[in-house]
Amino acid sequence: MLPRVHPWLAFSATLGFATSPASLHAGERALVDTTRSPEAKMYMVDMDDVHWDGGLLGERFEVCRQTMVPHMWTILSDVHESHAWANFEMAAGVGEGRGDGKPHGPPFNDGDFLKWLEALAQVYAVTRDPAIDAEMDRLIAVIAKAQREDGYLHTQKIIPQRRAAAGQNKQEFEDREHFETYNMGHLITTACVHYRVTGKTSLLDCARKAADYIDGLCKNVPQDLARNAICPSHYMGVVELYRVTREPRYLELARQLIEIRSLVPPEIASDHNQDRIAFRASTEAVGHAVRANYLYAGVADIVAEDGDASLLAPLRAIDRDVATQKLYVTGMTGAIYDGASPDGVDHTQHRFIKTIHQAYGRDYQLPNLTAYNETCATIGYGMWLWRMLTLTGEARYADLFEQTLYNGILPGISLEGKHYFYVNPLKKLNDFKVPLRWSRTRMPNIKSSFCCPPNVVRTIAEAHNYVYTLSPDTLWVHLYGASTLDTAWTDGARIRLRQETNYPWSGAIKLTIDEAPAREVALKLRVPGWIRPGGASIRINGQLSSATPLSALRNPQSSAPAPGAYATITRTFRPGDVVELALDFSPVLLESNPLVEETLDQVAVRNGPIVYCLESNDLPEGVRLTDVALPLAEPKRTFTAQHETISGAQVATLTTPAIALQRPAWTPDQLYREAAPTQMRPIHLKLVPYYAWGNRGDTEMTVWLPAR
Repeated sequence: MLPRVHPWLAFSATLGFATSPASLHAGERALVDTTRSPEAKMYMVDMDDVHWDGGLLGERFEVCRQTMVPHMWTILSDVHESHAWANFEMAAGVGEGRGDGKPHGPPFNDGDFLKWLEALAQVYAVTRDPAIDAEMDRLIAVIAKAQREDGYLHTQKIIPQRRAAAGQNKQEFEDREHFETYNMGHLITTACVHYRVTGKTSLLDCARKAADYIDGLCKNVPQDLARNAICPSHYMGVVELYRVTREPRYLELARQLIEIRSLVPPEIASDHNQDRIAFRASTEAVGHAVRANYLYAGVADIVAEDGDASLLAPLRAIDRDVATQKLYVTGMTGAIYDGASPDGVDHTQHRFIKTIHQAYGRDYQLPNLTAYNETCATIGYGMWLWRMLTLTGEARYADLFEQTLYNGILPGISLEGKHYFYVNPLKKLNDFKVPLRWSRTRMPNIKSSFCCPPNVVRTIAEAHNYVYTLSPDTLWVHLYGASTLDTAWTDGARIRLRQETNYPWSGAIKLTIDEAPAREVALKLRVPGWIRPGGASIRINGQLSSATPLSALRNPQSSAPAPGAYATITRTFRPGDVVELALDFSPVLLESNPLVEETLDQVAVRNGPIVYCLESNDLPEGVRLTDVALPLAEPKRTFTAQHETISGAQVATLTTPAIALQRPAWTPDQLYREAAPTQMRPIHLKLVPYYAWGNRGDTEMTVWLPAR
């Protein structure tokens, strides 16, 4: 049995950067490798090419490196907190778990452990800490021993199978909610990351065996395989395995995994699992939001390889459906706990309507107090958005990705890195005592479903991979954050630069070129869609530039880069060249479409890409959260920014004038009462970034505030 305490828990303070695997070329060591994907407009840089240099996301990575990843190991390896690692040990025959010879924990714990291992591999890509490398070797040896010879890996079935003499034999895929393909999908994805980071094939060999096992099922029992495509991480996994191995059989497997979805028997097919109708006939997001977003991301991967227009068309339609009718202002998805399919075979007859859970709801159905918004669903949405950006080069996908990253993904873990949200409401009131399935305060552990914590940790560990991409003679900048880039195009030409900025707290971005090819290349800078027209300017070596946007300028008379597009600078860059992008943003009040009932006549505050909220800790004494409003008639609304520390993290708070409604409190037996004139008194409110809420005790909170 492996020791429970490891030397890498301390992590070396000195970050040494070792040589990456020499057998892989530029771009082939990326998180998602589209260097040879025919339909991709760009490809990611290698996983060790970008390093944060402070800033919000840099700080989050440091907390991830120092706290999130090592602390999560203490949970996963403690049988009193989680059985995830103990199940692998038992399946490998090197541990006894709780001593009763049985697996414990939810059936998807294997995949959750592998997500954590992916985060560990990503930290190693940046730090090159030899203790982490050695630890991964030890963990992988146990995982490989736990895997069956035929490639099947699902410890909750393997443990009793290997103890069949005791009468505990279990069959594969007897319960579609056992998440076997989900677990093997995360094995494959993690193996690709590990191989690209280390050059070792120890886990990649396991991945190939698992993919071969799935391929055999696809050929021999396709209906059984289709029926068990629950949270289909294996769609993305097998495409990435194809990109690593260039084995055509894996790409064909990915295609067939979509085709066989139509084989799911009608009696169990449902919108909940997105298999009621063929994918090509889909036009809207339905059902379980994690399952949906993983499906959409996997389909986008396939389109990047084969350009199947009949798959891209429904992706586009579903994307628009989400972005215009089913997306929270925080970039979160999956609004409802429980409901009924909005479609069904015949929505006019009850016998055809099926239940859905943790799901996309109907158009504009976006509750706040009871919002579900599973962290995993938002991460899945981010993965899908990134793939759509790679396919199209359209800045709107980068805008949505940024919105989701800052406001939808970061809230999933506390600022100190040890407490987790499963669901993410946009309002929390102590008087709302309706029992819901999940806590609306962050928890130190979520034993019944630990899928979100390792998912958010791996995403934070990997966030630097999304800043820059490449295409022939072009460098794209999608996200802004203090960082360094040292990368190469596939032809070997290098570019090195430094990005200096305090983004997302301010819009001043400075790029200094340290090395560039001796030829013309294009630099594409994203001008966010939320910038007002004329609110962006670019200077090159101090001189104002009329950079050409990727799409036509919205105002033909203006030389300013257009919002919602990439401004393009084409020139032969030289060491020392400085490109400065100034984004003129200040706090704004947002309102929602009036069809969103719960936010009618309310406003939310956004500053740059960051959505803000009000917590009860920051209310003046005697003022209730439900009695606060923002006056729209304020002649010139002011927001005062203040940099503060919350739970060890630097954040920018905003203070603004508001009003407190002086009215009697409601009693528990009142549902309605006669409306009466309300006196108002002026107050000032302090707002905090939504991702930082809940880090100062069990507080009330709201994103949306009444407008008066």
